[in-house]
Amino acid sequence: MLASMKSVAIDERNEDMVTFAQTIDFTELFNHIKTFVKLDCEFHQPEITTTRGNVHISFMSHDIASQAGAFTAILERCYFSSFNNSVFKDKETNELGYWVTVSIQFEHKSGGSNGMDVVSAWYRASTGWVYRNAGE
Repeated sequence: MLASMKSVAIDERNEDMVTFAQTIDFTELFNHIKTFVKLDCEFHQPEITTTRGNVHISFMSHDIASQAGAFTAILERCYFSSFNNSVFKDKETNELGYWVTVSIQFEHKSGGSNGMDVVSAWYRASTGWVYRNAGE
C-alpha cells in the first residue's frame, strides 16, 4: 500500500523526499505489526504531509477495540497509528529513509485516552524495512 499526498507543499528543500515517500510500500510494515501483536486489522491508506519543509507519512488502523479481549468492556476505541515519523536524508551517505514509531492508541468508555509504543521501524531502499519490537 503506497501513501497518498494529503497536504504537501513541494519546494527545493523537500522535492526528493516527497518523491521518495511516494515509493514506500507499507504492506510489509502493516503485516509485521499484525503478526507481532497477533491481531487481524486493516489500515487506512498512509498520507504524506509536509510541515515547514519536513515530510511525514502518517497512518492509522481501523478500530480494533472489539479484539481487545478483557479490555473490550472498557475501551471505546483502540487503533494502531504512526505516533512519530519523518522522511530523512542520511548526512553521510545522502540516502533517503523513513522512520516511524507505531503506537497503540486507546480511548476509555468513561473518558480519557492514552497509548504505548508497539514497533519502531526504519525504511531505506537499500535495506527495506528494519524493525525493533517493543519489549524485545
